Amino acid sequence: MRGRGAILIAATVFSSGLMAAAAGRADSPALPTATNGAPVQLVAAGLVTPTSFAFGDGAVFEGDGGNSDAAVPSDGGVFLLRGGTATKIPGSPQFVAGLAWHDGALYISGGSMTAPNTEKWQLLKWSSWNGTTFAEQHAIYTAPAKFDGFNGIAFGPDGRLYVGVDTGLTDGNDHGPPTTSAYLYDILSISPTGKGLKVFASGIRQPWQLVFANGSASPLVSDLGQDKAAKNPPDFLLKVHRGDDYGFPKCNWTAKSACSAFAKPLVKFAPHTDIMGLKIIGSELYMTSFLGPDAQGEGGEVLSMPLTGGKATPVVTGFVAAVVGLGEHDGWLYIGELNGQVYRAKP
Repeated sequence: MRGRGAILIAATVFSSGLMAAAAGRADSPALPTATNGAPVQLVAAGLVTPTSFAFGDGAVFEGDGGNSDAAVPSDGGVFLLRGGTATKIPGSPQFVAGLAWHDGALYISGGSMTAPNTEKWQLLKWSSWNGTTFAEQHAIYTAPAKFDGFNGIAFGPDGRLYVGVDTGLTDGNDHGPPTTSAYLYDILSISPTGKGLKVFASGIRQPWQLVFANGSASPLVSDLGQDKAAKNPPDFLLKVHRGDDYGFPKCNWTAKSACSAFAKPLVKFAPHTDIMGLKIIGSELYMTSFLGPDAQGEGGEVLSMPLTGGKATPVVTGFVAAVVGLGEHDGWLYIGELNGQVYRAKP
């Protein structure tokens, strides 16, 4: 999983056999369990790879990474979740990693195939929602050729849009210098109109999702370690400051001496914990762990941890498949599972 990008997440589930278990869930969907005893609700089914959520104008939007590596490939896109069903919004890109609602518009990080083995990655702004679709849809930024891909997005307190750069399409370059793909291992920021692109931080292998605490200019970022390194690197939660360099690929924290000159992670997790989605409620950070901290393949978990770091505690368990996407609205956590279902729970 950690060697793959947003568009290939679901392929890991097929190869691990988890999709077979997920198929059984569709016939008799036993709900996951919240550790506080609160009910867990099914929001919608029929999705593929729920990566992200946004909420605006009374609507729930889901970003979906699709599955380009299955026996029968499935496109993702942006979906409206309403009344237990998921409806793709016209004009959606094939692969979506991040969503953010800002000033009455939906911002999207996504990509589409323009030719075999060729992707066009863009940051999009959709506005004028009419309850069914967005009347205005345009790209605010189109990435250069051979770009690896965009990950999650979030708006900072400065009003700029922040986005992590994916490493999934150049796995052969995953342990080497970022010379084959623009902005590889970076977090970028850009104005809401697509002007003034800047590198915010560097040396981050896979900045998957990011979230800003109230009043903080330093996002919390989930960073996935390598799968194929000589040693088994940890996964990370980072608190990223402007100009930080986390040292990848020289530093992956399997050799502490190689990391002494670089920024330090806020929390190091065991290999294959795979911290994915991030959301904040009050003073708690909530995170999805792809297959759970033990990575035994029984399904993912939702964890909580103080914003300052510390022990991660399970809050929603009992998933059949892996979990990726995490959203928050009105105190509810929205959780995307790789059997194509979305749940919500109040932690």
